[in-house]
Amino acid sequence: MATDHAGKPGIGPRQTAVLTDYGIHSVGLLAAVPPATVQRFLGGRAGRTAADRAHGIDPRAVVPRDLPAAATVRHTFPRHTLDGVEARGALLETVVRLGLLLRGRDQAARALTLTLSFAGGGK
Repeated sequence: MATDHAGKPGIGPRQTAVLTDYGIHSVGLLAAVPPATVQRFLGGRAGRTAADRAHGIDPRAVVPRDLPAAATVRHTFPRHTLDGVEARGALLETVVRLGLLLRGRDQAARALTLTLSFAGGGK
């Protein structure tokens, strides 16, 4: 199997041209062709691999992606506020949302940074 521009395994330009010559221009059509025929079109190993992948067979291990090292949850007031109760409520709601986000990722916080932007652009 050839690799694409990102280095991932896939059908290369020559294999694509061969398959297109036989009227095979989608994975669904490739899956409908007997594996032995695909091997004759593309060669032994490449044909077996293409036929297997078209049928959803891929023996490679699934490697989960790394979780992000940071999480951001924001709250923006619709207007400037001086109301302490409203500010505390917004802070509590934001912390709860952050907790739910981290729980959904099976992550725990090591540190927490609170950034406030004040009316007039100051921090």
